[in-house]
Amino acid sequence: MDVQLILRWLVTAIVIVIAVVLLGFVLQLAGVLLKLAINFLVILLIVALIVRLWGAFRSS
Repeated sequence: MDVQLILRWLVTAIVIVIAVVLLGFVLQLAGVLLKLAINFLVILLIVALIVRLWGAFRSS
Protein backbone atom coordinates (compact mmCIF):
# COMPACT_ATOMS: atom_id res chain seq x y z
CA MET A 1 0.00 0.00 0.00
CA ASP A 2 1.30 3.40 -0.83
CA VAL A 3 0.99 6.49 1.33
CA GLN A 4 -1.53 8.19 -0.96
CA LEU A 5 -4.03 5.33 -0.61
CA ILE A 6 -3.63 5.34 3.19
CA LEU A 7 -4.19 9.10 3.31
CA ARG A 8 -7.25 8.79 1.09
CA TRP A 9 -8.78 6.18 3.42
CA LEU A 10 -7.89 8.29 6.46
CA VAL A 11 -9.55 11.40 5.00
CA THR A 12 -12.62 9.35 4.04
CA ALA A 13 -12.86 7.99 7.60
CA ILE A 14 -12.55 11.49 9.08
CA VAL A 15 -15.28 12.83 6.77
CA ILE A 16 -17.59 9.94 7.72
CA VAL A 17 -17.01 10.52 11.44
CA ILE A 18 -17.74 14.25 11.07
CA ALA A 19 -20.91 13.47 9.10
CA VAL A 20 -22.13 11.05 11.79
CA VAL A 21 -21.46 13.60 14.54
CA LEU A 22 -23.33 16.31 12.62
CA LEU A 23 -26.23 13.95 11.98
CA GLY A 24 -26.42 13.13 15.68
CA PHE A 25 -26.43 16.83 16.54
CA VAL A 26 -29.19 17.57 14.01
CA LEU A 27 -31.31 14.68 15.29
CA GLN A 28 -30.84 15.80 18.90
CA LEU A 29 -31.84 19.35 17.96
CA ALA A 30 -34.88 18.04 16.09
CA GLY A 31 -35.91 16.07 19.17
CA VAL A 32 -35.71 19.15 21.37
CA LEU A 33 -37.66 21.24 18.86
CA LEU A 34 -40.30 18.52 18.53
CA LYS A 35 -40.74 18.41 22.31
CA LEU A 36 -41.14 22.20 22.41
CA ALA A 37 -43.63 22.14 19.55
CA ILE A 38 -45.73 19.46 21.25
CA ASN A 39 -45.78 21.43 24.50
CA PHE A 40 -46.78 24.59 22.63
CA LEU A 41 -49.57 22.78 20.78
CA VAL A 42 -50.91 21.31 24.03
CA ILE A 43 -51.01 24.80 25.56
CA LEU A 44 -52.81 26.15 22.48
CA LEU A 45 -55.32 23.30 22.66
CA ILE A 46 -56.04 24.04 26.33
CA VAL A 47 -56.46 27.76 25.62
CA ALA A 48 -58.77 27.02 22.68
CA LEU A 49 -60.84 24.71 24.87
CA ILE A 50 -61.12 27.34 27.61
CA VAL A 51 -62.17 30.00 25.10
CA ARG A 52 -64.75 27.63 23.60
CA LEU A 53 -66.20 26.79 27.01
CA TRP A 54 -66.23 30.47 28.01
CA GLY A 55 -68.14 31.31 24.84
CA ALA A 56 -70.63 28.50 25.50
CA PHE A 57 -71.26 29.71 29.06
CA ARG A 58 -71.72 33.33 27.96
CA SER A 59 -74.19 32.44 25.20
CA SER A 60 -76.40 30.35 27.51
